[in-house]
Amino acid sequence: MKVLVFEYSTVIFEDNLISEGLNMLKSLLSDLDGIKEYDVTYLLNKNLKIDIYPHSNVIYIDCDLCEWLDNNCSNYDCCIFIAPEDDLIQYNITCILEKNDVFLIGPTSNASYICSSKYKTYMEVPSNIRKIPSFKIDVSMTDYDYINKHIDLKDSIIKPDDKTSSNLIYHIHNTEELKKIITTYEEHSIKTAIIQQYIVGTPISISAICNNKYIKCISINSQEITESKNQIKYMGCKTPIEHPLKERIIDISKDIIKSINGLYGFIGIDYIISKNEIYFVEINSRITTPYIVLHNIVNVNLTQTIIELLLADKKREITINNNGTFYK
Repeated sequence: MKVLVFEYSTVIFEDNLISEGLNMLKSLLSDLDGIKEYDVTYLLNKNLKIDIYPHSNVIYIDCDLCEWLDNNCSNYDCCIFIAPEDDLIQYNITCILEKNDVFLIGPTSNASYICSSKYKTYMEVPSNIRKIPSFKIDVSMTDYDYINKHIDLKDSIIKPDDKTSSNLIYHIHNTEELKKIITTYEEHSIKTAIIQQYIVGTPISISAICNNKYIKCISINSQEITESKNQIKYMGCKTPIEHPLKERIIDISKDIIKSINGLYGFIGIDYIISKNEIYFVEINSRITTPYIVLHNIVNVNLTQTIIELLLADKKREITINNNGTFYK
């Protein structure tokens, strides 16, 4: 079986994501290299060099990724890739692969489209899931009086509606701070944003694998967050962690995954735990940072397990043998 593998930032050489992206790509390749049933090819920017995977083929890309995929992806049976939801990047790649009848080891275009917007995701997830009070704004037509009537800016979070990176998330306290962030967003060509009530609590995530019949929550992970000059950044994770609300978190996660048709593969869901309340934050419909740790500490080949789950509905019992951390 011919398997195509790539990670977006290591193909287009996007500096701010390269550390995590490269480590996630290496996690996939180290799992897949040497499996006799798989003929693995991975894509890489021509300016990057990584560890040698002797049983895998590398293609160095020096053209537009989507153009290359449209011309070549039909040569492969399936594809496992990592790309941000930003600006419909993941969605557009998924559409190309679907059009060329390449089996996706990940979400369908429908699920990818929903998860490309934090606001769309909130609208799709069942009403019984506790969500953070949120307000969507058009960055180019910001009505500050209207915003103040609908959400308390004394203690709020603002984030782009369709960006993966945490580099543009801010903790704001008044209208003047909001105006400065809006200017920053305009400079970055951000069209829509979400303003949310600031919830004091502990940020966590879960990592799960799933197909259309089966959901397995593998781990609960910490989210190591820093705040400096109002800017909030994700710096890494510890995985797994124990949590007294574990069973509730798992049940909620399964309900969220079931609510979005086509949400398959490796999924990350972010929460804030405040006292005994579990606030849903967002879905990452792709392989995320904890994968870098998990693939080394589970009892199975995690990438192969995901491929076999989606291709053949083959389920393996997954246990975690250790714990680990990843920091940018």
